Amino acid sequence: MGSDSEHADSGAVDDLRASVGRVSLEVQALADRVQELVAAVESLAPRRATAPVAPASPSPVEGELVVSVSPLPELAMAAVAETALRGLSVVRKVVSVERSNAQATFVLEVDEGGELIAEMRRAMPVPITVDTAPDGSLNVVLEWAWGRSTTSAG
Repeated sequence: MGSDSEHADSGAVDDLRASVGRVSLEVQALADRVQELVAAVESLAPRRATAPVAPASPSPVEGELVVSVSPLPELAMAAVAETALRGLSVVRKVVSVERSNAQATFVLEVDEGGELIAEMRRAMPVPITVDTAPDGSLNVVLEWAWGRSTTSAG
């Protein structure tokens, strides 16, 4: 008699395992569909082509470069960007920093021939988009995760 009960329990456990497997597949299919929908919604969002126009800043001298970084709505975010720039091997010196609204403008003394943009991409805490202005200055847009799914970051 005990073996019939064990056999029935074993059958019930097998049925439950099969049910869990089916539910797991359904949940994964739903998660995949959600990812597709998130990607579709994000593709509809307008993309900013360039960073906002930088306020007038001191004209750099030979070997200096103006780098405008945005958005930086919090002072702490500007400090993080400045710390990242100061740590780059191609940056000899941060000559000046000016913060206005949600943007910071840095005048950097840089080594010629260095890979500034590649170093910035590695050092910044989030992905960046970099545009070079006609005057040679750089506009850096930090791609903070708010308003985007975590799967599109990176």
